[in-house]
Amino acid sequence: MTGATLPYDDIVWACTHLCDLLEYENDALARHDAATVRELSENKSALARIYEQAVAPMADEPHLLDALEHEQKEELLSLGNRLKDLVEENARRIKAEMEAYQMLMDAVVHAVKTTKTNTVTYGPAGHVEGHAIGDANSLSFNQTL
Repeated sequence: MTGATLPYDDIVWACTHLCDLLEYENDALARHDAATVRELSENKSALARIYEQAVAPMADEPHLLDALEHEQKEELLSLGNRLKDLVEENARRIKAEMEAYQMLMDAVVHAVKTTKTNTVTYGPAGHVEGHAIGDANSLSFNQTL
């Protein structure tokens, strides 16, 4: 034995807070609240690192679990299962949001490509010379908006 101990309180703290944050983020994703999701990202990363560091001794030396009381083991198992479920839900929701944004962008691109707009063109002398249809469409925006 190396004399290492399992940081039980740190694991419980990190896992509990990470679960709470994921529940909040999943709710924000369900409401399509991208601003809240962005605001949570830094805290989410920090909590994930703290959790990873707290469980590292357990991964390296599984026998450290033997020193825990039965109730502590049950609490860690319960928290671990809650975290697993929330992470899976979070991944599904993020994937769905990304797919929805991609579908929107694809629809916009498709609409621009297929819209047949009569566009007035000007010749070298500055006179109206005709109409371009389809391929001459362009998309632009006013940068001062």
